[in-house]
Amino acid sequence: MTRRTPPRPFRSILCPVDFSEHSRAALRHGAALAASGRGRVTALFVNDPLLIAAAAAAYDARLLGTSTDAELRRFVTTSLPAAAARGVRYATAIGTPGREIVKLAEKQGVDLIVMGTHGLGAAGRLFFGSVTDYVLRHTPVPLLAVPPAASRRRSGTGRGRTR
Repeated sequence: MTRRTPPRPFRSILCPVDFSEHSRAALRHGAALAASGRGRVTALFVNDPLLIAAAAAAYDARLLGTSTDAELRRFVTTSLPAAAARGVRYATAIGTPGREIVKLAEKQGVDLIVMGTHGLGAAGRLFFGSVTDYVLRHTPVPLLAVPPAASRRRSGTGRGRTR
């Protein structure tokens, strides 16, 4: 008979967000996992370099960074209960989302990445790519991909619900 060791709780969870309902659902899942193992969540938003360049041309790019930080904090505090939101760490980056997620996960030594998927389907991924797919292929860290159905169930628009 072999002894089974209990699974180790996830202590450090990275939740990349894009301010969508899909990422809101993933953030909630990540916070619940962190709470069950006394872990911490880091919410990450990655600014697109093209947006930064456009902001720099139109107005102060530092202002964009400050407003991004504020928007990320607002997103987290409106997505999670107050107690869970207080324990969240915040990070922003500039670059390609998939690469920046993998880079931060490695730098912080996270135990788990939790991210929402948009459900683009094969054709959408062909033309637009998939950040989740990129992260899955490039990180050794376990990845929990929260499907679009999870965000619809939370908001009450999923199948089987009546309005």
